[in-house]
Amino acid sequence: MRPDKEIDAAGLALLAAARTAAGRSQAEAHERCGAAAETADGAVHPGATYAEAGCTALAACAERVAVWSARAASAAPIARIALWMPSSAGAHPCGSCLQVLLELAPGAEFLAQRGDDPPQRLGLERLMPDAFLAFQEPAPTPEHSEDEDQP
Repeated sequence: MRPDKEIDAAGLALLAAARTAAGRSQAEAHERCGAAAETADGAVHPGATYAEAGCTALAACAERVAVWSARAASAAPIARIALWMPSSAGAHPCGSCLQVLLELAPGAEFLAQRGDDPPQRLGLERLMPDAFLAFQEPAPTPEHSEDEDQP
């Protein structure tokens, strides 16, 4: 993914808030990510990664924490999400985060920055094109008649 030079000052400020939030992360150094979700009313909700060493089942990624915080604090839709991650971090966002972002922040602008690299604007739909956004109702089971039970 190439750097996007068209990120405005507000987007850069949101990325700075995400980087600050990473400082409050409770995780191994290479996993200390930070995020910030901005709602349409202008409120900014930070999030940081929380992960106990060796216990990935109970981990919460920064972007999910920020989105959950924003949704809990405001009825306004999420307009923009920023994620900052250390340069040594693995692939981000993970599948769980993508699913949460697509469900709870549909249409939000997504900005990401790895370390001191230039920030990027990422398309969530491109990162997770086949998201589970709506499930079809299961086909009804055929009605069972009592006549079928008799030989």
